[in-house]
Amino acid sequence: MLEQFLAINVFHFLLVFSRLSIVFYLMPGISAGYVPARVRLLLALFLTLIILPLVKSTLPAQPTEAAELVGLIVIEVLIGGFMAGIIQIVMSCLMLAGDVISNSTGLTNAFVDDLVSEEQTAIVIGLLNIVAVVLIFTTGMHRLMFEAIIDSYNLLRPGESLMAGDVLSVITNMVNQAFYMGLKLASPFLVFELLFQFANGVLSRLSPQLNVFFVALPAQNLIGFAILMITLPTLMMFFLGFFENSLENFLNPGVASGRG
Repeated sequence: MLEQFLAINVFHFLLVFSRLSIVFYLMPGISAGYVPARVRLLLALFLTLIILPLVKSTLPAQPTEAAELVGLIVIEVLIGGFMAGIIQIVMSCLMLAGDVISNSTGLTNAFVDDLVSEEQTAIVIGLLNIVAVVLIFTTGMHRLMFEAIIDSYNLLRPGESLMAGDVLSVITNMVNQAFYMGLKLASPFLVFELLFQFANGVLSRLSPQLNVFFVALPAQNLIGFAILMITLPTLMMFFLGFFENSLENFLNPGVASGRG
């Protein structure tokens, strides 16, 4: 009896850990390179112990065949990847906004080592990523990510068939929203670039002998930095609102559809 009880609990623990491990591997901030792999592993194990009693009623019985067990684990890993992918898609709007801002301010070739993505990215993208991660954890919005993980056991129960159509629909909708939000965040800089390039064209016509590029590039950088300094708090406020609404809509799809 005791052996059977221990086997079932180990199976349930493994099932929950299979989903959480992928989420922690891709979750913003926690998945960054400056967080040691052992720390991520310990956090995933600790959170699994906390979540396991809360979701135990949704977990299936232990299968008798090895193939069925492997199938359950693979599905849980895919669901964990889907959850982490949703969060990464929400964060991707900052990369689009940072890329547009870099082009508009003439900082496209100014690269820096991004601690979050662990890649060489434009300095503006690195700034936005770091500020966003800091604000997410300092404002307590990271709890929404954990709530989404727990609530996913009601939406995507272990052992049930994976709703591929609904998953693709959610991903497509989130990509559209993230693309729109990225352009919305960069809209002041798009207006600035349009006016600045128009002014450069007028200046080149008025003074053909003047090297417009030599004069315009430092001014573009200076004005772009000034606009970024002024608008950064507002940009982060809009992003945090988008981040919160996206996860809350995932947690409560019925409420989201009713509002729409």
